[in-house]
Amino acid sequence: MSVRVPLSPPAPVYLVHGAEDLLRADAVAAITAAVAMEGLEAFNDDRFEGASCDVSDVLGAARTLPVMAERRLVVVRGVDRLATEKLEALSAYLDDPSPTTCLVLEAAKVDMRRGPFNKVKAVGHVVACAPLNERGAADWLVSRARELGCPMTRDAAEFLAAYAGTSLGALAAELDKAAAYAGEGQRIDLDTVSETAAGGRVASVFELTDALGERRAGAALTALVTLLEGGEPALRVQAMIVRHFRQLWRAREALEGGAGDLARVLGVPPFVARKLQTQAGRHRDAELGAAFTRFARVDLDLKGGAVSDRRTLEDEVLFLCG
Repeated sequence: MSVRVPLSPPAPVYLVHGAEDLLRADAVAAITAAVAMEGLEAFNDDRFEGASCDVSDVLGAARTLPVMAERRLVVVRGVDRLATEKLEALSAYLDDPSPTTCLVLEAAKVDMRRGPFNKVKAVGHVVACAPLNERGAADWLVSRARELGCPMTRDAAEFLAAYAGTSLGALAAELDKAAAYAGEGQRIDLDTVSETAAGGRVASVFELTDALGERRAGAALTALVTLLEGGEPALRVQAMIVRHFRQLWRAREALEGGAGDLARVLGVPPFVARKLQTQAGRHRDAELGAAFTRFARVDLDLKGGAVSDRRTLEDEVLFLCG
């Protein structure tokens, strides 16, 4: 997993929060594994949903001594959905939490200034599960693949994170497909990811965006046709184009600001940063601004359907390379 959860020993309270669902699930699972006593989980494991639970039941479970174990585990999912008066009761418990209970408060988004949330650091640990950037997502893929018993090459992880995005749920699904395709215990490389992620179209996506960044109209049109005829949805192609030009603009701003480590600033792998640094010099700020005005119009055209998707995107390619 890509978040650090202090577990030696387990704390009496954890707040696990952040927008990345899979990291939150991994963190709760790690805490559960650290607290659980084999064979006695049913006696010492209580789970509640914040939207529907009675906070008195939560506090009653938290104050109950564990059965033939060192600790009891109490998990409240969606704690941000507790009503104000329930949060106040939970906050009062945190003034003196039970040392034999591990209370886990989980939520996608919390206001750290409210009720119990601002007290957690004093009595336990806050585990932030924010979305990862591309470099972090690639790290996560390599680690996850190792856990699955199918080692993944770094270039395969970086390409998959760039192609599929940084949502770990989506990446986990892509990784499962790649692992099944490669076979048990086999290495997942760039060829594997290209076949499973998009039926061999991954390379064409980056051929398109690189050609656009380098203003090579012919190569960009060839890659575009390959993608569309291969079944890639026009809106997804457009999303990749917009994403690349957003990175180019950020790269220009970073370089003009004297950024030394572009990969770190942009949160992308080093080989991507090198390409962006070269390509950013081929586009002036005014041209990038015009590109984003064009993107808004193309988005409407693709959703309106008045002109064919292929014609709309071909015209866009010529505009961007012109």
